[in-house]
Amino acid sequence: MFKIIVFVGLLMVPTLPVAERDRISFSAKYTIPIVPVGPTTFEVIEADGAGGTQLWCAGGIFTRRVLGVERGNLTVKNVRGPSQMVLGRNAVTFTTDIVPGAKKSYSEGVRTAGKTMSIAHANALCDPDVIGNLKIRLPNGQLVYR
Repeated sequence: MFKIIVFVGLLMVPTLPVAERDRISFSAKYTIPIVPVGPTTFEVIEADGAGGTQLWCAGGIFTRRVLGVERGNLTVKNVRGPSQMVLGRNAVTFTTDIVPGAKKSYSEGVRTAGKTMSIAHANALCDPDVIGNLKIRLPNGQLVYR
């Protein structure tokens, strides 16, 4: 039995560097459109198969890099559903405003209005080893990276 385990282990050793190299080449890439609704509110449009984690990350990037807000909270104003700004697309609306009844959350779901996450937490979700490479696209076509 021991010889079989050692043999199988030795067979796997040469494949580890290849697996690590290929993991990077298959990394997901997301370009998420963002449409401002007002000075503190914006829609994150679903794209490239993005899930809740990617949508929060995109909201965090927009809040920090475009709005210039480093501290505070990001709150789901309108849950994931038909976009108000882009016909035929789904979106989630985030705001940096204080929302009465908002509840702090550590999960990345976007189907509950009032779910709140710190801007720092939303940006921390952007780890490329976890979600792949993500950038946002502004209405003027400009790409913004983490």
